[in-house]
Amino acid sequence: MDNNLNVSFRQVDFGEGFWKNRYELNKEVSVNCVRDIFEKTGRFDALRFNFLKNGKRPHFFYDSDVAKWIEAVGYIAEKDGESMAENERLIDEIANCMEAAQREDGYLNSTVQQICPEQKFKDRSNHELYCAGHLIEAAIAYHRATGKEKLLQIMERYCDCIYKAFVEEKTAAFVTPGHEEIELALMKLYAYTKNKKYFDLAKFFLENRGKHKEQLICGSAYYVQDEADIRHLTEANGHAVRALYLYCGMADYAAEIKDEELLKTLNGLFDDIVLRKLYISGGVGSTFRYEGFTVAYDLPNSTAYSESCCAIGLILFAMRMRRMIRDAKYGHLTERVLYNALLTSESLDGKKFFYENPLEISLEEKDREIASLPENREHMALTERVESFGCSCCPPNLNRFFAQLGDVIAFYDKDGLAVEQYISSKISSKLGEIIIEEEYATKGTVIIRSEDYMANAIYLRIPEWCNEIKAEMNGIKTEVKSVDGYIKFKTDKKFLIKLDFCIQPKFMAANPLVSANVGKVALTYGPLVYCLEGVDNGERLRRISVDIKETITVSTEKSFHGFYTLETVGYIDKSDSRLYFDANESLEERKRLKFIPYFAHANRGESDMLIWIRKRL
Repeated sequence: MDNNLNVSFRQVDFGEGFWKNRYELNKEVSVNCVRDIFEKTGRFDALRFNFLKNGKRPHFFYDSDVAKWIEAVGYIAEKDGESMAENERLIDEIANCMEAAQREDGYLNSTVQQICPEQKFKDRSNHELYCAGHLIEAAIAYHRATGKEKLLQIMERYCDCIYKAFVEEKTAAFVTPGHEEIELALMKLYAYTKNKKYFDLAKFFLENRGKHKEQLICGSAYYVQDEADIRHLTEANGHAVRALYLYCGMADYAAEIKDEELLKTLNGLFDDIVLRKLYISGGVGSTFRYEGFTVAYDLPNSTAYSESCCAIGLILFAMRMRRMIRDAKYGHLTERVLYNALLTSESLDGKKFFYENPLEISLEEKDREIASLPENREHMALTERVESFGCSCCPPNLNRFFAQLGDVIAFYDKDGLAVEQYISSKISSKLGEIIIEEEYATKGTVIIRSEDYMANAIYLRIPEWCNEIKAEMNGIKTEVKSVDGYIKFKTDKKFLIKLDFCIQPKFMAANPLVSANVGKVALTYGPLVYCLEGVDNGERLRRISVDIKETITVSTEKSFHGFYTLETVGYIDKSDSRLYFDANESLEERKRLKFIPYFAHANRGESDMLIWIRKRL
């Protein structure tokens, strides 16, 4: 088992370009928008423990929503503390309220304490441990950024309370959490404090998973990852976010104890997702009914759940696997999610969000069950992003992810640095300063250079979409050889590498076992998945078909935050009002089609959207 650790976001300064702009948008706009809506909806009041005084009722996941926002502020404050001064004052106020409300035994949960104190550790579905996990992560981030100890001390006392209830006295009514998250948080707290009690508590929750007949949620062991113990999980099942957070905790645990059997299990779960249950956008979760995985190749488009938190969970899982194993497949997945499922979760102005991210929108389907009351109609995803949700886990999760975006770029390998994501940046690593300059998603080109590199090699990931590579090292053309999906360059102290991945638009097909996409194709351009939108191409996009042999034109002007649009000739079915007609009749009309990046859809008002398009025979 290799022990490859990623370069921290703390060592990364973004260069000019899309990802720097995206980072700044999060810092300057999104974090403050989420703060404002959380103030309006009473989420901060929940942890001020004054919710009931306002005649409101906190929800059992409010603590976790606030925690993720605090964590985001902590990460940003590490890089730019002055920009977070106002937010820091709010966090200090909340920490004071939490300290005053914390029970003598260390217990701390705003909903249970204000609404149902008799329910302490009695109901597995109450999210107590899930909320605790996110508060732990927030406390670590805030302490590291500011040096202020109060929030961390509060959470350490709470962890002692949890340990006593679950491990020592066994007074809790269940053994493992209903919603995983605390496992990975405890591993993080153990790494930060070196207090072995936190490792032991994480081990307890992980090693007891699937071994007890506990309270089931949604009536299914699969839903809560209880169908097997952690070493005998064979498929990704159940609630997708819970599953991915569990896998992250398992990965941290496997790395700590160097457990090859557990690593093999995790690799099998990773492959099950990528090879059988992954949308082309990098999203996962095929049903809204339990926000989760279904069976292999079941990937419906208009009802795809593809929760925004799943996009983040997938990247967190992939990065943990890459820390242990050098294999480009982890970077491939991270890239697919980054440019598609993740980016589409938030509006271009950074102010609004999607919870679920379907791959198709047909406005005519929204209210088709006209005889049913609205609450009884078939579930349909939102067609426009909103500021907040009743369950608003996704917006602050996006805040904290973009705040530590630099984490995804590079890893330390045995004999040098491995560059995973081509993002313009300066990396101040322990091996020297590395500069990445790129037009990766538009022209497929990257320059990587250093003046003081202290290793003998550097590894550069070969993109999954790439069919041809042109490479130069210090001005000399270099033969490309793949090592675990990477180009390995032998380096001196000073070097300059130029890469051209020969980016071209291309249509992709799906495995015919994916019934939703039989006879259809999807247009991609490098890491980006493209879509048709009604605002450009008219309504009822399913009438359109494409000939994959037609020329695809890349626009000369950039739009949608610096990315190109694509155009090609398509065909639109101009059938008349007849319900059925002779299949030999030719009713097609040639039409110029405009494709935009999938992540940019739904930013110009309500509109139909389509990724998978009928292939013209």
